[in-house]
Formats: sequence, structure tokens, C-alpha cells
Amino acid sequence: MSSKNNREQNLLLFLSKSQDYVTSKDLEEVLNVSQKTVYRLIKKVNDEYLDGPLIISERGRGYKLDYEKFINYQKNKDKYKEKQFSPYERRKRIMEELLLSSPKPINIYHLFSNYYVGDSVIFNDEQIMSEELKKYNLVLERKNRTLAILGEEVNIRKAIKDIIEIFNTIDIDDLKRNQELNFNKYDVLFILGQLRNIEEELDITIPYPYNVNIFSHLYILLSRSRKVPTLLFTDKVSDIEMENMKSDYILYPVAKVIVSNIEQYLNSHLPDIEVYFLYQYLVSSRMQGSFAKTSTFSSEVIQITKAYIEGMSINLGIDIESQSIFTDLANHIKPMLNRLEHKIRIKNSLLSQIKVTYEEVFSGVTNVSEFVSEKFNLPAISDDENGFITLYFAKVIVTGQHQRPIKTLIMCTTGIGTSELLKAKVSKKFPELEIVDVVASRDIQMLKEKYSDAELILSTVCLKDEIPIHYLLVSAMFTIDDQKRLQKKIEEIYHGH
Repeated sequence: MSSKNNREQNLLLFLSKSQDYVTSKDLEEVLNVSQKTVYRLIKKVNDEYLDGPLIISERGRGYKLDYEKFINYQKNKDKYKEKQFSPYERRKRIMEELLLSSPKPINIYHLFSNYYVGDSVIFNDEQIMSEELKKYNLVLERKNRTLAILGEEVNIRKAIKDIIEIFNTIDIDDLKRNQELNFNKYDVLFILGQLRNIEEELDITIPYPYNVNIFSHLYILLSRSRKVPTLLFTDKVSDIEMENMKSDYILYPVAKVIVSNIEQYLNSHLPDIEVYFLYQYLVSSRMQGSFAKTSTFSSEVIQITKAYIEGMSINLGIDIESQSIFTDLANHIKPMLNRLEHKIRIKNSLLSQIKVTYEEVFSGVTNVSEFVSEKFNLPAISDDENGFITLYFAKVIVTGQHQRPIKTLIMCTTGIGTSELLKAKVSKKFPELEIVDVVASRDIQMLKEKYSDAELILSTVCLKDEIPIHYLLVSAMFTIDDQKRLQKKIEEIYHGH
């Protein structure tokens, strides 16, 4: 990402954290740029947002974010990108095409014809792409005016998931209705059906980001299988790993059934290793429901969970009671260890906001993660993982006692850690609210029946359907602006009574 894009992101994050108007002088200092650059950045952000200015200006006071517009912008920012492709975007799109078709070679003219660039630019792009692919142990081969990406299938899929950014930004609840996402709609409906099958078979819910991870894995499998009918795997799974998988009488049969359904959908046979791949994604996912509640913890999970609690107690200078966080955190650590072992990466779409809002907690978690990796001989724990762990400790800090006069629903698509954090923050700041449940946006239709006495919905998702309940769109981080707007909404509800 260019430094200019970083400045725009930092500008928006700083304004989202600010309680009131911010002067241009403050912005100059924070962004370390000139006054002219500040004006240019604000104009560019506002020009790219199609529904009016995102950043409001007032003479004598400075600049302020239109917060509800900002929440929607964060969810839909892909639609505001410029149509012209930067060199970075051009190379990324070409790598996408080569990766999906690997190891099939593609004519260079075909790859670059839409970008109107000369041989010197093409040569330069090849060098940069080759270096990028080395991170995944993949080789970019040029032969007879064609390019091809060569390497092991598991590395090709890992590169596809990282390089094709849409897999890291999709919202499962939004997939069926968002026409701007360039997905095969039949594949989307099929895979969403398979996710439902998994949830029904196990009597669980797979929250964000684990549902996105499984969706991405299956979508890539369908795309690769069509472009390269005979996928050659050099990866070998040991007999011990296979036996361990087959001895899991809960997840293994589910993985096997889903792969069988995919074979029928594709009308072609898939290698047995696909069952193992899907099984690892299931084991690496946090699950919510009866199956998840009965899961047991290994001694390693218990030791690592305790290490985080003890380490964060020291870092934050507070006494964190183990029982208040242990089970929730251990349920996160358990699949995280499997992700680390099998190099499965989850993307934390709230990472930037978490770093800004909980800077001290995130820093502490990062330090403890480094200690945990060294002590327990684990791979490095990424910032994405650290961001999720941060939410569990942030929840501990903000949790408090509350009264509950106004029956309130919290609606999220961002999963256990984030929705529970939002619930804790709302309860702490507004004891007059009774949080009766945390619901998914896809359940909007049954709200009238199941929650007929609810008076308020706090949602991180923009609701398009008309609902007979007071509703407020808020950020998952529940900032000062959110709190001010919620206070006004509570006054409206009391006034209505």
C-alpha cells in the first residue's frame, strides 16, 4: 500500500477516535504533513465517497467525521476505489489470473493487453511478481512469450487467499445480495449451503472470521478444480495425521460429507487430501454451540491460556481473575494453535481500529505473544491473531454491573469476540439498557416473533428492511461518537414513553 493510502487511512482512524472537531494544525502534527496536504487528503476522501462528504468541515472549529457514513464507508470502501489500476493493482490482478490457472501458462500479450504498457514495464512487473511469489515458495516461469506460476498446490492456494484481497473483506451475510462482489453466484449459494450443513450437523454456529475462512477455502477449491481438472499434490500427509483425523468421530465425517457434496457439484473426483484440508479448517475454527461448550482443553491450551492471563495482568497492572476470562480465551487459543501448526491465516478486518482504540492492551498482548511463542516453541503469532486476543482482555476491562430497563438487542456479523465486547461496553456505559441477546443480521425476519418486547437494536450492520423497533447503527469499537448518539436515542425512547 502506498504511503498516500496510509495517510488517508490514518486520517480517518484519527478522526474516528476524536470526540469533537479537530483543527488542521492538529492533523498536520498527527499525520506529519503540510497544511496543503491535509486539505488535499480531505478533498480526496470526500470526492471518493459517493453519498456526500465523509469529513465535515466548520469554519473556526476544523474537521469532524460523519460517523454513520464512516461506518458504511468501512463496510463498502471497495466500491469507492478508482477505476484506473495502479502498478500495484495491475500486478496483483495478473498474479490472480496466473495463480488460478497454475501451472497452465498464459500468453503475455493476453495478460497485459488491457493495461496498455510496454515491454520494459512488463519486464519490471515480472521481477516484482517473482519476488512476491518467493514468499510462498512459488516460481514465476517465462517461456516462449508465456508466464506460468509453478509450485506446490498448498502454497498456490495460500497465495490466492492472500493476494486476492476480496477473500479477506467479504461479509458472509452480504454475499447473496451484494452485486459488486465478483463471485460466481451459483458457487456462492452452493458453498453457503455447505456452511449451513456443517452448522446443522454439528449443532453449532461458525462465527466471523472462521466462516469467511472456510468459505474462501471452498471457493478457491471450486475455482482451481475447474481451471486445472487434475490437481497434482506433492504434499504427503503422514499416517499418524491421517489416523488422528479419522479418530475424530465428530469433525471427520462432516469434512468427508462436504467434500463428497463438492464432487457431485463439480461432477468430478477430488483427491483424498481435500478431506484433510477441510478437516484442518474445521479444527482451526472457533465454534459457538453445544458441541463447542463440551470441548475439552489439552494441557498445552491450559498452560498457554494461563500464560496470557498472567502476562496481561502484569502488563496492564491489574489483577485479572482467571475464571472471568479463562474459558472464553481457551476456546480461542485451542483452534489458534491448530492454525499456527498448519499455517492457516485468519484476517482481522478490525485490526486498525483495535490498534488505535486499545493501543495499550494490544501492545501488551503482542509482548505476551512473543513470550508465549518462545516458551512453547510456537510459530510467530501474527497481528491479526493478537487483535482478536486483545478483544478478550478489553472486554475484561470494560465489563461492569448494570441495571436493565430498556430491552436491547445487539446485531453483529463480526463474531463472538467483537459482539461480546460491544455488549460489555454498552452495558458498562449505559446501565439503563438490558442486553437481551446478540443476534446475526441474517435473523432480522424472526425478530418480531422471538423478541416482540425489544425496544432498541444496536447494529454494526446497516439495516435496509423496515423494522418496528428503535434502531441505531454503531461501530463495533463503540466510540465516543457512538455513545453520544446512543444517549440521544435513549432520550428519544424515554420521551416516547
